[in-house]
Amino acid sequence: MTTTNKTGTPGTNGTYQSGLRFSRRFFMAGAATAGAACGLGIAPAHAGRGDVAFLGWEGYDGAFKADDLLAEAGASFQPTYIAAIEDIITKLRSGGIGSVDLTTLIHQYVGFSAQSGLLDPIDESLVPNIAQMHPRFQQLDELLRVDGKLYALPFTYSSIPLLYNPEKVEVPTSWRALLDPAMKGRVVGFPDVMSMIVTWSRVANEGIEDPTRMTREQLDKTVEIMVQLKENSRTVPSSLGEISDMFGRGEIDMAMGWEPMLTWVEGTGVTLKIASPVEGTFAYFDTVNIAKDAPNRDLDHALINHGLAAETQKAFAEQNILGIVNTEAMGMVENPLVSEIYGFDEIEGYFGDKFLPGMFPLEPEGDFVSWDEVLGAYETYQRA
Repeated sequence: MTTTNKTGTPGTNGTYQSGLRFSRRFFMAGAATAGAACGLGIAPAHAGRGDVAFLGWEGYDGAFKADDLLAEAGASFQPTYIAAIEDIITKLRSGGIGSVDLTTLIHQYVGFSAQSGLLDPIDESLVPNIAQMHPRFQQLDELLRVDGKLYALPFTYSSIPLLYNPEKVEVPTSWRALLDPAMKGRVVGFPDVMSMIVTWSRVANEGIEDPTRMTREQLDKTVEIMVQLKENSRTVPSSLGEISDMFGRGEIDMAMGWEPMLTWVEGTGVTLKIASPVEGTFAYFDTVNIAKDAPNRDLDHALINHGLAAETQKAFAEQNILGIVNTEAMGMVENPLVSEIYGFDEIEGYFGDKFLPGMFPLEPEGDFVSWDEVLGAYETYQRA
């Protein structure tokens, strides 16, 4: 089976490892962190004079590579692909500021990245296609602003659903199905701190509304149940490609996954379905951002506007098996699987069993655990 990148298109890296493992110190650090990153040999994204440097997931770049706009400006499009979401922050800190134009941060990271001086605000007057965005996504505005300035625009959405093989198991109604002793060695979790913590927090702590506002006791319960999952799992996967491959080989029957994986197993004889666990499913948005001191600011706005246009969004959804935000484009999508998965006919139906958390506090906040405490708890899970 062909390995895949984050977007599900045939690729070379075959991984999606969005670990979200930054500490508070990393977020708040300045030049010292940048120097350390350079010392680790992480190559910053650079483009030549007049070129537009894109830093993000492979497959996402196609939405913003508008050949006509680039030709008119006498510029070329230079993508640098990431293997993990943290690569964006690291590369900006290690020489990317002033040379990178566009990035694609998950919605939870926008506020802290803006506060850390890694992003420039977006001039909404230069992106008229914002008006074509579905009202459901315009409601995200407060998550994407800092001091009233807009630092991101959502352009795609998806989730971390409970996937299962209907030929092997009954429809699971709870994430606890992955803990069933009868499924030992036939399930796996997810290679991502945030996805694991927020998902299993709602299993371990009945009635918790916002997983990013947990007490220490609730976090400890979350880790305990994550360890139970680990003990019941075939392995701890290192990538989504690995999870897909295990499904395709018939080695697992249920897993935390990603919607595009429904097509990744095509040709293996395995069909996957998406369950709707009572505890809910973690949903998120990937956004487009303008990096701090971007060298092609006006052109960047034009490319973002292109990425939000109806024709562009239609093509993006069909090529990547992902959700989109342009209302007109939703009605144009011809792939029935994509429309069904993401609820283009009824967006609220898609989000009806989902939860959309913000970010854990970076600083101590009352009785709530901080992001550093979450990272420490995840390390406890890893060592178990």
